[in-house]
Amino acid sequence: MDSGPQENSSPSKKTFRCCYRDFLYTPRHAELLHLRRKESIQLTARFAALFVLVLTLAVPFWDGAFAAEMWSSQTFILRLLVAGVALVVLTNRAVSARLRRRFPYLPMLMLIVAASLLCVFAGNDPLATDYMHSSHSFLLIGLVMMIAIMPVTLVEAAVLSMPFAVLLVIGAQSGLATGFVPFEMLLAFLLPLALVSALVQLYRTVTAAHEIAIDPLTNCYTRAFGMEMIRVSFEGALRKKVPYTVAFIDLDDFKQINDRYGHDYGDRILGEVGNNLIHRFRRSDMVVRWGGEEFLVLLPELGRARAVEVLERVMAPGLAKLENGQVQRASVGLSERIEDAIALPQNLIDLADQRMYEAKKRQDRDDLVAQGYSGRRNTVSALASPSTTNAPSVDRSVN
Repeated sequence: MDSGPQENSSPSKKTFRCCYRDFLYTPRHAELLHLRRKESIQLTARFAALFVLVLTLAVPFWDGAFAAEMWSSQTFILRLLVAGVALVVLTNRAVSARLRRRFPYLPMLMLIVAASLLCVFAGNDPLATDYMHSSHSFLLIGLVMMIAIMPVTLVEAAVLSMPFAVLLVIGAQSGLATGFVPFEMLLAFLLPLALVSALVQLYRTVTAAHEIAIDPLTNCYTRAFGMEMIRVSFEGALRKKVPYTVAFIDLDDFKQINDRYGHDYGDRILGEVGNNLIHRFRRSDMVVRWGGEEFLVLLPELGRARAVEVLERVMAPGLAKLENGQVQRASVGLSERIEDAIALPQNLIDLADQRMYEAKKRQDRDDLVAQGYSGRRNTVSALASPSTTNAPSVDRSVN
């Protein structure tokens, strides 16, 4: 945990601006980006399965695979296998939910491997006709085109391309029959173009996630995407049976800042507060601009006692620099799913919000609220009284 204060001179480390490492592998991707990519890849895989299923059922009327002498051939049997794989991918039962979360491209890889095996065995089948070989070439070309619309990284693209590469090597060495469409030549040109297109799709996914999910003023998550992320991360905490803490932060006396210095000055303070919050928490923590001067911090796998210590260090130096050497303070409320016995993420937010308001209303700043799990309200005296200068900061923001 990075608990010390940091200056916000550099851009936020949690934005989705593209970096070359985004194109290489997935561990660098934030949870939100991984979620968006997973949905797009799995949807494309199901469209690909529908294409494979329709093709394997329709082409026999064209290439004669329904003939009685073909029923016991390896081409006919392999086509049934490919249709079965397409069916389980289409019904979203190809792999377990856990594997789909970690490796969303696995259903597509299963389709590619099945189609490649069909081409290899059918290419050596003496009963297969040129029309059948051509159908299999069209099947491979269609799958390559499906890869072109998937936002995959270079590592994932290499894994998806491996069956095609093996197929090209086998075809070059043994001379597989390909019918009227030489898929060796087509794949050699189409596959690199498809991989480049897939990387372009990844870039578009990254930039779209940044534009939609990140508040441009504070670089924090927007409220809409914050709600989605708390749902995903809260479900993960339930599966792992680990703590999950939420901190609700409201800036003190912020209306006086806007009234006294104008909204442009207030926006600068909000931007500094957002960047400071982002830089002072872990990369796995999520800072959400909840609205106006309110922020929500999601602290997965962090118990309430540990969260209190972290918030003390985060809030102690202040969240932004104000006039006359003062710093922006805030009121904070904490809630944790295990100790507070909460089963729904919205209830966790509501409890943290309630404790924050209790802290803000408290008159005696040395008293504890909610058994010591809420913040202390700190008034910025320089804004309350124009004649007061260099007034010392009041005590820490969180107990």
